[in-house]
Amino acid sequence: MKVRHPPGRAGRPWLAHRLAVARRGAELLDEKFRALMHERSRLEPEVAQVREDWTRSAREAELWLTRAALLGGERQLEAAAEVTAHAEVSVRWRMVLGVACPAETSVAAAAGAPPGGSAALLSAVEAHRRALEAAVRVAAGEAALRRVDAELLATRLRRNAIERNWIPAHEEALSALELTLEELEREDGTRLRRVTRAAREW
Repeated sequence: MKVRHPPGRAGRPWLAHRLAVARRGAELLDEKFRALMHERSRLEPEVAQVREDWTRSAREAELWLTRAALLGGERQLEAAAEVTAHAEVSVRWRMVLGVACPAETSVAAAAGAPPGGSAALLSAVEAHRRALEAAVRVAAGEAALRRVDAELLATRLRRNAIERNWIPAHEEALSALELTLEELEREDGTRLRRVTRAAREW
């Protein structure tokens, strides 16, 4: 990248300041990257656990549904579906290093089964409610993990852009300016000596 800076000696402090800011920015991005990695390492086993819980809950719900169907027939299942068809999910969000992530979830679902249902039907309804709660926790955990991963990628790209492009370009510009200024100072010194010699000769 081409760095445009003030000409002459004014360019030296300008470039030095920009380099200091860039280096500090790279340090902060590196700290953020490490903190996000730590958060990811915390989230990953949590998400694996809730996935496991959901798989177990779903199996249990399927088992109770089969039992309820065998004991009460399709009509009881249809009646239970009408009563328990709707659920409301609430999600509380939290900020993690500037990333909005789902934190806690709750599910409000109809409890119980329609009158006249078997004990197996009641157990099936409750098992499905637990499976739904587990599924919501999985969705929230996976969403948080995706958001942290996206921020990790963006942070790494910004840090790499500063470290690999921005800082080297400004260092190169500062080095080139230093060489130019040294050359100008030598030329000024040479001219001053000539003027001094000429003045003595007069």
